[in-house]
Amino acid sequence: MKKTIQRVLAAVILLVMILSGGFSEVGKVHAEKQQGTTKRAIYVVFDNSGSMYGDGNKAWSQATYAMEVFAAMMNYESGDVMKVFPMHDITTDGNTGSATKSSMEIRGKDDIAQIHNMYTPKPGGTPYTQVNNAAGELTKLLNAGSVDEGWLVVLTDGDFDNDIPASGLKADLEGKAAANENLYVQYLAIGTDVKNIPEGNADKGLYAQKAGNTSEVVNELAEISNRIFKRNEYAGYSSEDSGLEFDIPLRKLIVFAQGKDVKIGSLKNEEGGEVKLQSDTAVSYSSTDGAGLTTFVKSTPVKDTSLKGQVAVFADESPIVAGKYTLDVSGADSIQIYYEPDVKFEAGLYKGDTKMEEGTIEGGAYTVKVGFVDQLSGKYIKSSKLLGEPKYTVSINGETQELTGKDGASQSIDVEVDGESLELTADVNYLKDYTDSASYTFKICTLDMNVDAFKSANLKTLEDGANQITVEATRNGQPLTKEQWDAATLDVVSVNKDGEEFGIQWDVQKGSEASTWIVTPNYKKGGMFATETGQADVTINVSAEIDGDGYGKAETVSVTIKDDKNIVDYLKRYWKHIVISLLLLILILGYVPPFKKRFARSIKKRPSIECSAEKIGLRDNVMKGNFEKDLASRLLPYVPETGRLTFSPTPVKKTAKVRASGGGSMLILNTSAFAGKEEITFNGMSIQENEKGHHRISASTIIVVSTPEFTYTCIPNVQRTANGEIKRGKRK
Repeated sequence: MKKTIQRVLAAVILLVMILSGGFSEVGKVHAEKQQGTTKRAIYVVFDNSGSMYGDGNKAWSQATYAMEVFAAMMNYESGDVMKVFPMHDITTDGNTGSATKSSMEIRGKDDIAQIHNMYTPKPGGTPYTQVNNAAGELTKLLNAGSVDEGWLVVLTDGDFDNDIPASGLKADLEGKAAANENLYVQYLAIGTDVKNIPEGNADKGLYAQKAGNTSEVVNELAEISNRIFKRNEYAGYSSEDSGLEFDIPLRKLIVFAQGKDVKIGSLKNEEGGEVKLQSDTAVSYSSTDGAGLTTFVKSTPVKDTSLKGQVAVFADESPIVAGKYTLDVSGADSIQIYYEPDVKFEAGLYKGDTKMEEGTIEGGAYTVKVGFVDQLSGKYIKSSKLLGEPKYTVSINGETQELTGKDGASQSIDVEVDGESLELTADVNYLKDYTDSASYTFKICTLDMNVDAFKSANLKTLEDGANQITVEATRNGQPLTKEQWDAATLDVVSVNKDGEEFGIQWDVQKGSEASTWIVTPNYKKGGMFATETGQADVTINVSAEIDGDGYGKAETVSVTIKDDKNIVDYLKRYWKHIVISLLLLILILGYVPPFKKRFARSIKKRPSIECSAEKIGLRDNVMKGNFEKDLASRLLPYVPETGRLTFSPTPVKKTAKVRASGGGSMLILNTSAFAGKEEITFNGMSIQENEKGHHRISASTIIVVSTPEFTYTCIPNVQRTANGEIKRGKRK
């Protein structure tokens, strides 16, 4: 009879509590899908031999409690199933149960009571039979496609003593793992007296460990749990502040709390809204005495009544949005929290910010982007500690590149797309062996062109058409077909160094061969002088429809138009303008001194006449004379201005007809009217009777007319006020 070990199987609780941890090793590859979609079948061969129920041994109680927790934590929504194969028949309805069974199946929360009420009426030795039975059923389940992954877990505290395989334990277990590519065997020998322990072979899907004491059991079960389950534990939770913070949406949150008086309450967001409690399962020590009395069990087995826990799953129809939350848990000695992210892995081929849809794309520069998308916002997640450090693998037409996204960050690769097709495949491995993939297939149509352009051309040679730009379009390096060429268009745009439209006209004609065009520069409308010269950046854009899709290709070349115009060209172009300009100039000069003689601007329109009395009884006074220009003489070019100057008042009114003669002087045209008149003087001198021609005076000439009563003095550029002061102001 195998020796019993105290508290050893209680460590199985850790197997359930951890249900997570990263495991990476060379061996048979797990057929893991996106987390939450993998259907697992875990068939446990449970050693309920007599040694488990010996005097004072609580191992049976700890083990059944651990299996309750194990069952409570499974992902039944994805189709997980657990089946327990005890080595000896059990009942599942308590101590008084009469209907025994050789196995029990757990497919949902309601089935967990079977474990709670499990009882072994007749514990005995350690037969190998149930290992064969469990392996056979698990293989059939996998072969039928009912589950994606199967684990045969063998828990025993001693060597098998019955129905031992002839081929040996290791060979038999390897054969069981080989029965299906997704079947794995986990063997754990518990205790110091186990001798026949098979050597593990990860390449063949066999894992085998031995745990001689409680500490070793804890370590080994932690490794086993990491190997089987892929859930992720939330780090950093403190029961003191009850705070949780999620930086991504979650599909669900699982809380496992243990304690004699444990109670899990609610999960609330910052606004106080509660997340739906999807399920709440209480687990505790067995309701039975464990086993009946036999030669192996002499007294009623002892229970561990301190074992009590609660498993709560928080989930709703919509994801648990990112943010801060408060978890209400009381009476707990230990709390473990696990989460399932609700993100979507995405990979795409981008042109700028536009994602390319599968189909035909144009060759050129693109960016391959991989990462996780928040399904609520549809945007790539920039960073998330809850996603760990994903390992991305990107394959482009068979060439593979690996990338790491720290804190869940998306990654991108710049690629140059050419050839006939593009096969893009992206895979990701993150958290606890979460995996996902995406693949796309693109046909490539690369529209390109060869441009043969002149470097420079003289402006005057444009009209002969000798300067040409030859354009040839190609698709994936081959000329366009005639049909494609006929439907294609070619546009030309040119700009100067300032980025403004270059003043020139481009004539586009199809070439003599298919897929070619001839582009010829011509004068802009208006001719040579309306056409710009200097450097022109010429952009040629070819647009074509190929296989129902539109494509375009643009290329820019620089050409220089040299200005070779000469004086003769300008005379030919502008002779009318020159003639008109000269005529206008001649006309304008006719109004400008010295071509047009004008009166001095200082002459007053109403010059003062000083009247000095010559007889007693008369008084001196000041009167106003008059100066008036003839309108016609002012308007006609080259004609001197003429006018009339009245320099004495009535009754001896004297008026001189005057004409401007330049230099501020003017000529008296009616000189004869004043000739020989001694009483009329100009600057103190009278005009001689025999003076011929026109007498010259100026604006400052002092004109005096003497009579017996008054002496009248007038200076054309002087005007006095009433008190006799010279009036200052604008010159007239």
